[in-house]
Amino acid sequence: MYLVLDVGATYIKYATLTAEGEISNKGKTKTPMDYDENTYPEAVGKFVETIGEIYDGFVKNMEIEGIAMAVPGQVDIKRGIVYSGGGIRYLHEAHVGELVSARCNNVPVAIENDGKCAALAEVWMGNAKDKSDAVVLVFGTGIGGGIVRHGKVIHGKQLLAGELSFIITDMERSDLDKLPDMDNAMERVNLEEYFETFPYTWTTQCSTINVCQWVGRKKGLKFGEVTGELIYQWISQGDEEVIEIMENTYFKIAKQCLNLYVTLNPEIILIGGGISAQPLFIEGIKKYVDKLKRMSGVYSGIKLDTCKYLNDSNLLGALYNFKQLYGAN
Repeated sequence: MYLVLDVGATYIKYATLTAEGEISNKGKTKTPMDYDENTYPEAVGKFVETIGEIYDGFVKNMEIEGIAMAVPGQVDIKRGIVYSGGGIRYLHEAHVGELVSARCNNVPVAIENDGKCAALAEVWMGNAKDKSDAVVLVFGTGIGGGIVRHGKVIHGKQLLAGELSFIITDMERSDLDKLPDMDNAMERVNLEEYFETFPYTWTTQCSTINVCQWVGRKKGLKFGEVTGELIYQWISQGDEEVIEIMENTYFKIAKQCLNLYVTLNPEIILIGGGISAQPLFIEGIKKYVDKLKRMSGVYSGIKLDTCKYLNDSNLLGALYNFKQLYGAN
């Protein structure tokens, strides 16, 4: 049995999985987050101890053959080091694999970026199974995912392949003067500030949390008061303002899908994230892809579908990463 963890900035979700991907014993605990830059070492220690306590709860009753983790940020999967840390900034440059293994009876540990885990789940058992080349897009707090080449998720020289949140779009040269006068500005602001400060990145334009922000601004609501469910409720009621925002969102996503298609030429592009469970989301994207691809025959082979796995994708993908790294059956 394997202990598998999906680490987010709010909760650490966990479960035990068999080698075949059968999931049991699901649970979650709060992610330690009450730290600032001056207390990052202590924060890493608390994070590792939180993982250790989850492990202790299971190892009393079963044999844990290994620990697999999906985490935000860029990940050196061979060395088990996390960079950036996404929303968990104290994990930057933490040797998470080594530390967690040492805390948990030296069991083998495998770590991978959460978006890439979602892609790995589709490669292993989902809608990219038996596909040599694919792109998986996951819409949530940001836009994550993975680029699949020859059945493997690629990482790139700086581990940035698939970090699609940072695509620059809808930016004019004059906007350069509006950027904050600091290095690594994107990593220094919170989610609400990000929306205001960097309106020209793909994540600000199209990630679920930021689309909710666009709708909230129109409705005069505060950050966090709009959800994807509420957006589609308004659409079902014929709310023209919300419909217009979502049509623009579908169009922007469709354009980037075509760009990814001619850049990478995948067999399939899969759309994931919680919002993809709403059929209107993929239907809207496909509608504009069909309109845009009439421009040239080079676009004619593009194929879009939804991800097979949503809530469990990071757990399954993390385990598949473990299996690939350690050759586990």
